[in-house]
Amino acid sequence: MRNAHSQPYIRFTKLRKNLSLSPESVAKGRQLAAETGKSLSAVIEAQLLATVSTAGVGEDYWPGPPLKPLSRPRDARSAYLKRKHAS
Repeated sequence: MRNAHSQPYIRFTKLRKNLSLSPESVAKGRQLAAETGKSLSAVIEAQLLATVSTAGVGEDYWPGPPLKPLSRPRDARSAYLKRKHAS
């Protein structure tokens, strides 16, 4: 007999991000969350996924544009990393 712990499962972790929202949007989001039985986070995630899903064909995850490190003149570490990772 198998128990719940013997079956393989995949656990996806979520990224924690802070968002700045207007009080009106938070109030509407909380109201929608209460009406649908979801959390505010789930409502926001559903809205973002609906928007981003049209960004490209076949993309399951879009991490956004890559971040470009700031150039710091006269900084030895910055110069070293620039030489090391220059493409």
